[in-house]
Amino acid sequence: MRNGKGVSRGIAIGKALVYDNRGVRPTNRMITVGHVAEEQRRILQAVAETQRDLRRILDGQGEDDKVIRDLIEVQMEVAEDPALLSKANQYVAVSLNEAGDALLRATEDMAQQLDKVESEYLRGRAADVRDVGARLAAHAFGVPVVDLSHLEEPVVVFARDITPSEAATLDRGNVLGFVTEAGSETSHTAILAKMLEIPAIVGLRFERVRTGQLVALDGTTGEIVIEPTSAELDLFERRRARFVEDRERLAELHSLPAVSLDGIQVELAINIAGPQEAARVAEVGADGVGLFRTEFIYMDMDRAPTEDEQLAVYKAAVQQAHGPVIIRTLDAGGDKKVPYLGIPAEGNPFLGYRAIRVCLDNPELFKEQIRAILRASAFGQVKIMFPMISALSELKRSKVLVEECEAELRERGEAFDAGIELGIMVEIPAVAAAAEVFAPHVDFFSIGTNDLCQYGLAVDRTNPKVADLCSFYNPGVLRLIRHTIEAGKRAGIWVGMCGEMAGAVAATPLLFAFGLDEFSMSPANVPYVKDRVRGLTLDKACEVRDTVMALDSGVAIKEYLEGWE
Repeated sequence: MRNGKGVSRGIAIGKALVYDNRGVRPTNRMITVGHVAEEQRRILQAVAETQRDLRRILDGQGEDDKVIRDLIEVQMEVAEDPALLSKANQYVAVSLNEAGDALLRATEDMAQQLDKVESEYLRGRAADVRDVGARLAAHAFGVPVVDLSHLEEPVVVFARDITPSEAATLDRGNVLGFVTEAGSETSHTAILAKMLEIPAIVGLRFERVRTGQLVALDGTTGEIVIEPTSAELDLFERRRARFVEDRERLAELHSLPAVSLDGIQVELAINIAGPQEAARVAEVGADGVGLFRTEFIYMDMDRAPTEDEQLAVYKAAVQQAHGPVIIRTLDAGGDKKVPYLGIPAEGNPFLGYRAIRVCLDNPELFKEQIRAILRASAFGQVKIMFPMISALSELKRSKVLVEECEAELRERGEAFDAGIELGIMVEIPAVAAAAEVFAPHVDFFSIGTNDLCQYGLAVDRTNPKVADLCSFYNPGVLRLIRHTIEAGKRAGIWVGMCGEMAGAVAATPLLFAFGLDEFSMSPANVPYVKDRVRGLTLDKACEVRDTVMALDSGVAIKEYLEGWE
């Protein structure tokens, strides 16, 4: 039995199909200067053919296939990105590359930039760019574009990665599961597998797997067995039966609240990066959006979005969410590059000039966003959250700017919610340790466990050598979380969490006992966390809390929580 990272729940048992989707390779042939114009015309033709491909795939999706539709639309934007096409044309004109090679180089440049960022979400987008590059190059070379649309029998697909366009055209009735070498919990492979309800494992090398071998995999635990024995096969069959039963039971909870057996209710929300994702609130039975990452609006443009452009995005999210939407203000810098902001290169960018620090140095840019958010509050319940707050002075200056924006909107006669709630991300250990200092100045806290772990444990969570040390089960991190929640309670404000820990079902009893009011997570985790909450009592959760807080290692805590029922 081997282990990767399970990213989409479920059990798959079937024959392996080892799929090589790296079919388009550079030729490394040089052209003459006289052929530059011809090769640049090939680039334009490849773009047109790629757009036709993607449009055909998009038109073939149902209205319910929203995730795939969104991913294909992103690819269409990449395929006609002016910066990408300019770079490809430059490789033809200066390096004398063929059109296909130039397109592969240009898209690989873009993908490698995304590979280096901290955000798992953005790293996952690198695969989208490479997918587009392969399709563009295939058309430029005049070779067929491969897909998984026709399979003769049910299989478990093993691939370096599964691209969005491949997933969109695959023979869904015959794909039992995915196993990929690349990918993460937030990669497109994971997103698509969850949306299609196909078990998936990522981060697993499978060089010894052969097409036709019988395999059994568990997309929850990440376990996989090649050529299972009869006893192992029986184990996976029993797991599959339990999974089907659980899924049918969880579907019945969709319209029910996340309320414990003794009547304590918590809010379950989802994290989003774009307005179209807000519709998933209703799909998964959540209460609202706990984190709208607005930096992607800025990163998708070559200039700062205007107030009206931002309003359109925020308004769309609010109208689709049908519940409260917490909009995090611009979190640029560090791993999130926004070239036109002129943020200088730094030796340690994650601890440097980023997020609220950039915004307070650019008050007009910041106020444009604040005004747009305030105006969006006229269309539904909106809350504002400031990221990377490290000092009370930063929070106070941010609140002054909000007051200035409110005065400006009143003068303009614009409608907005005059009582909009303001909160901060608690992601810096010093803020968590002094939460009682900040609590009287905000309406809510939202704990960002990803960075709180990284900063609190001095671990670069993107470094594979030490990433395993970055655990929210660490006793020190848990004490910071507990202190933050208790400080919020004493001050009479509500406390949420929007990091990965919020969606970890094993941690639900502990966070419930700490008194967490709102859990914001990946949409796919909502039914499972809701189910766990509905099976708890406060007394039972407090017993878990007391046991956990007496343990002295993150490993012991994780094992206890994952084994607790």
